Amino acid sequence: MFIKERYGKDMINLLHSELYKLRKSKSYKVAAALSVLFVLFTYALFGIMQNMGTGSGNPGTMEIVQKLSGIGIMDIMKQMFANCNAIIFATIFMCIFVINDYSSGAIKNFVGKGYRREEVYLAKFFVTELGAVTLYLLVAVSVLVLGIAYFGPEQLTGAFWTDFGNYLTMQVLYLTGYTAINVFVCAMARNMASGVLISVLGIMMFSGPILSGLDYFLGFLGVDFGISQYWIMSVISNCPAADIPSGFIVQSGIVAGGWLAAAVAGGMILFSKRDI
Repeated sequence: MFIKERYGKDMINLLHSELYKLRKSKSYKVAAALSVLFVLFTYALFGIMQNMGTGSGNPGTMEIVQKLSGIGIMDIMKQMFANCNAIIFATIFMCIFVINDYSSGAIKNFVGKGYRREEVYLAKFFVTELGAVTLYLLVAVSVLVLGIAYFGPEQLTGAFWTDFGNYLTMQVLYLTGYTAINVFVCAMARNMASGVLISVLGIMMFSGPILSGLDYFLGFLGVDFGISQYWIMSVISNCPAADIPSGFIVQSGIVAGGWLAAAVAGGMILFSKRDI
């Protein structure tokens, strides 16, 4: 009983410490500000393109304007998440928040004070997830608020709210798995340059195209198996913005949950065995 109480108290102390660091984190505040500014920039660019095309008599330009006129809030929302435009700042925040504790010696200090390694890793993981999810939600709120200001309230129908809620829920589910993978990568790298390089370039930008190319190569060889459909970045980019099929919800949910569990388990094992 005493051991359970001690470990429970240790976990609470670690969580309080991590939450304090999150509140004081400059990288978190900068990532939040840049996320909102990026959404604002997207709407501003959209408006500029429409205004430039409206006064032009060029048939090609008018065709582009016609296509732009059909874009709505959910299209901007999908661009932010499916194209990874919004999550790059959250990814950089994760790398800084996790790796700084290794470079500053904070992790070594916690372990030296007698805290269990598993609890140290989980506390960092939970608070990093909290920070990342709030950044994702901030992007969604920014898209919604600026979208209402830009497009007007006409799009806010019952169907819109259903699509918005469903899409945001699924993306947050996927991104918890994505965040877990990045926490694992940063704990493994323990170096800012390599951590950011692997997380941003390796995972976020190029992992999806590489696996899609591998699928094509396997198909050319006659192997009917799509590896990319089981990768977290693929479900993030392939999730429909409206009328999400139930089959896709189940399959993508299993993929996200699987990567979440695998990344947390792998991180705890790595952290418990490796020298700090």
